Amino acid sequence: MAPLTARRWLVGALLADAALRLRFLNVPITVDEAGYGQVARLWSRGFALYGDVAWVDRPQGLVGLYRLAVGVGDDWAIRSLALLAGLVLVLAVASIAWTLAGARVAVLAAWLIALLGPAPHLEGFTANGELLGGAVAAAAIAVGLRWRTQRRPSLLLTAGALAGLAPLLKQSAFDGAIVVLVLIVLVTAQDRRLGAAALRLALLAAGIAIPWLAAASSAAASPPGISGWWFAIYGYRAETESLVSGDLGFRLHLLASSVPPMLVDGAPLLVLGLLGVLALRRQRALRVPLAWLGACALGFLVGGLYHPHYWVQLLPPLALLAGVGADALLSTLPRRRAAMIIGVLVGIPLLAATPVYFAATPELASERSSNDPRIISAVPVGAAVAAATGPNDRVQVLWANAAVYWHADRIPATRYLWYRNIERIPGGREAVAASLTGDAPPALAVGYQPVDALDVDGTIQAALATRYTRTTVAGVPIWTLHP
Repeated sequence: MAPLTARRWLVGALLADAALRLRFLNVPITVDEAGYGQVARLWSRGFALYGDVAWVDRPQGLVGLYRLAVGVGDDWAIRSLALLAGLVLVLAVASIAWTLAGARVAVLAAWLIALLGPAPHLEGFTANGELLGGAVAAAAIAVGLRWRTQRRPSLLLTAGALAGLAPLLKQSAFDGAIVVLVLIVLVTAQDRRLGAAALRLALLAAGIAIPWLAAASSAAASPPGISGWWFAIYGYRAETESLVSGDLGFRLHLLASSVPPMLVDGAPLLVLGLLGVLALRRQRALRVPLAWLGACALGFLVGGLYHPHYWVQLLPPLALLAGVGADALLSTLPRRRAAMIIGVLVGIPLLAATPVYFAATPELASERSSNDPRIISAVPVGAAVAAATGPNDRVQVLWANAAVYWHADRIPATRYLWYRNIERIPGGREAVAASLTGDAPPALAVGYQPVDALDVDGTIQAALATRYTRTTVAGVPIWTLHP
């Protein structure tokens, strides 16, 4: 394929990706997106990140991007992060594929990630860490491959900086660093310059260190300091749910539950990707693609909770392999037959997604994709909370729906906005009980799960019964503090 023609097709892939993601610009943001948005708001208003109010188990890079978004707008600005990350990902995958396998594979891989990357049943259209971190990690690999051909130190330093930034958007996005390291090993095995290898490793390490030193310095400058920052982004998950911690049966159940939506949205990438593996094996060119896929698979596994959006991290390397597989089909079968097979494979998930893309209302699109009723109810509940309280009043959602804090734009009475945080972090439940029974109770409480789910001794139920008046909004109980 001629380079100019390929570039025109790549522009088309970017436009296709943007068109699909624009469909979700007015779809209500998810609970995670809303929670990150509210933490970013609180951080921008002077509350210390990872402190007593603005706490989240995500790195500063992710919250920093959300802070930029909420400084511009509200729900649409947050969802725009996903749109921009999607475009970066299309370009990065195309660049990687072009370098490794040529222009036609680049076009095929770009169109595959553009059409299938928004993945409605995997929440691929949301501004989740897997998409944001994965886009930056892919960009690191693209720059690393450019360095392999040009050997300019500045490119390797840039690749390292991007590879270091990616885990500050999502902790599991370390695939960029692994693949760039593999590239250094491959180049060194080829030129056998051990002295140069030491310099290359130093450049990679220096690049990775740049964003991490900035993050650590930022954490050290405000309470709770380095230890609080490290616990939030790594310690908490390592002690609760991860590859090696937590309830194994529960984690296996979550993993099994996440497989069907991946098969719906990602089946063409899996089928064509297998063909790509076979084609690259014959060409002895599997090392970089498999290193990328393996690193992403490891990142997926260490997450522990295995929500469907975890699979988003695997889509870029699968799109690369699928592009190679599609090219192999076009090269071995009659062009029309190969195009029909590829079209049918890609058409199946797009057809399955039509109820989402063509939903009559944004709320219906949310219901058909995220399947989380808290997303929709949080909008009227948040409005009711905002109407019943002042901007400096504190509220408590029992046990959790971070989206309420976002839509109400109110300060949480306790630091943890998500259910698993309150349930698993020592002192989480006790802090909620202390806030409701103390001298300065929250002005309002909202019940999204049964109160007795975490109220082990009935203390909170007694406080609600004696100190609050109960009403309901959209079927959700709301307790307002007595005057």
